[in-house]
Amino acid sequence: MKKGIKKAHPLATKLVDEPCYKRPIHGFCYTHFNMKEEHLTNIESQILNILPRGRSNAVTLIRVADDLHINKHKVSEIVANLRNDGHLIGSVRKQKGGVYIIVTSNEFWETVNTIKKSIESQQRSLNALMQHEERFTRE
Repeated sequence: MKKGIKKAHPLATKLVDEPCYKRPIHGFCYTHFNMKEEHLTNIESQILNILPRGRSNAVTLIRVADDLHINKHKVSEIVANLRNDGHLIGSVRKQKGGVYIIVTSNEFWETVNTIKKSIESQQRSLNALMQHEERFTRE
């Protein structure tokens, strides 16, 4: 058995050696969350196939764009749509950041917390702007 992998069966009392039941040792099974795979466009499939597994292997949007010969903004849009469809795509937002397929619960929760912080920041900005709402009429 490979280190870091548990082999489990849906019935907790029975352990088997079937590879389709492999999941990360962290208890987070990412294979069941690849939503709407049968409805993916060709470019969506290509992006999912290019993205590496795990945060430590993240690749930049520019690299993905170059590999697929499309522009970075299109890649960003497609990645956002894939996330909205339930695909587990994480991102690193540091200087040499990038995107990757989430494989551990730690990566999952880092991504969730990053998105929550972004939402909170945007909400603060909106609240500050809305203090001036009465000065502007809608056309």
